Amino acid sequence: MALRTLLAAVLGVLLGGFLLAYPEAALRMQLAGRVPRDRGGEYGSDAMDSRLTWLVRAVGAGVLLAGLYFGLVGAGLA
Repeated sequence: MALRTLLAAVLGVLLGGFLLAYPEAALRMQLAGRVPRDRGGEYGSDAMDSRLTWLVRAVGAGVLLAGLYFGLVGAGLA
């Protein structure tokens, strides 16, 4: 198995799993330091938009599947 293929498989599985398990944390890291557009909310209400979390989950599923594919190719099974 080539080292680059193995690294791509591991990175894809880890990143995809993280995006599936913690989409809100991934969004917070991506949006850190940006000024919110609406300042009229309650104190402590920082809920994320559900459409964005589903988008992050979909991207995570795609990255996870790509990592699994790279793992199969690297192992010679695909």
